[in-house]
Amino acid sequence: MRVIVAGGGVAALETVIGLRALAGERIAIELIAPERAFAWRSLMVAAALGGSSGSSLELSELAETLGITYTRDTILSVDPCERVVRLAGGAIRSYDALVVAVGAVAEEAIVGALTFGTPTGTDRFRKVLKLTESGEVSDLVFAVPAHAGWPLALYELALLTAERLRMSGASGHLTLVTPEPAPLAVFGGRASGAVLEELEDRDIHFIAGLLPQEIRWGELHARPGKVRIIADVVVTLPRLRGPALPGLPGDGRGFVPVDRHGLVRGLTDVYAAGDAVSFPIKHGGLASQQADAVAEAIAERVGVDLEPAPFRPVLRGKLLTGGEPHYLEGSGDGGVASTRPLWWPPAKVAGRHLGPFLGDRVGGPPCAAGAIEIEENLESERALARAIGGGE
Repeated sequence: MRVIVAGGGVAALETVIGLRALAGERIAIELIAPERAFAWRSLMVAAALGGSSGSSLELSELAETLGITYTRDTILSVDPCERVVRLAGGAIRSYDALVVAVGAVAEEAIVGALTFGTPTGTDRFRKVLKLTESGEVSDLVFAVPAHAGWPLALYELALLTAERLRMSGASGHLTLVTPEPAPLAVFGGRASGAVLEELEDRDIHFIAGLLPQEIRWGELHARPGKVRIIADVVVTLPRLRGPALPGLPGDGRGFVPVDRHGLVRGLTDVYAAGDAVSFPIKHGGLASQQADAVAEAIAERVGVDLEPAPFRPVLRGKLLTGGEPHYLEGSGDGGVASTRPLWWPPAKVAGRHLGPFLGDRVGGPPCAAGAIEIEENLESERALARAIGGGE
């Protein structure tokens, strides 16, 4: 069976590693991506403040390890009737199954703001940080925009900036504005409480329920109402839209609609996972879970004896604070926040297949030691959080 996987991010790599692990040589896999190497987007914040950006993983190396084909190119369009894709380089590839994991498209969300996560965002933020340390910037506002997909990076940026200023002895007024009802509210009340404590401990003024709109004359305007917040510099995240790939269905913002097994709605041989799909939260852990559902569905098609599990989102996030990181897990009972790992490897990329693969090959934590202990302690950790009403 010829399977094409399009993309070079978390969802694409989780898919190819999962397919090889489940189906072995029953599937011939081609990975098509414009990237030369896997980008550790989850480590961008730490890297911007002088931390590690992670070791690189060349996609050609991954392909050689897995025994798959890697083509450095971009898919321009899909013809589901003919089962072919057209590449930017002019080639046409046929497939028996196609997995679209090309990610989302980043756009400027607030005109005049520093958009972290764009190609120039990291260097611009470093310059702003130096100006804040020198006192030339005093009011620094971190603003979560509409359609950001995943706001955790902006919380990390605010917390690590506050810690950096504290250590350097600099003063500055930091504010975080968000349309969320509470800090990282998607994780639940207990996790939100832990994040709020971190913000308060670092004197970061937190404002919930406001949607940033524009910058005028040194003020950030937000709604509802005519709220104005003094700002020398506003730091924000990109607004995301879907890939709108010709030949595939898309919603109003270009994201691909899929069922719970990742099958693109209305098609029979095309799947999608990750930021490209219409699921509202864009997060590496969820992308890997979507990819796992796709890999199992395809493996079952080639005769692997398994019952494909549908995508059931389990939200996990590792929040860097400048001190001990917080491991956050969302659940219906208010979520969990702990300074002890809740998954293994305890990395930013929590994929079932990709996490261990990266840990083994590019200097991450070992995948065997500690895994059983964490698995055994996970339920007791959740029970403890429920019993004491939050925190650890």
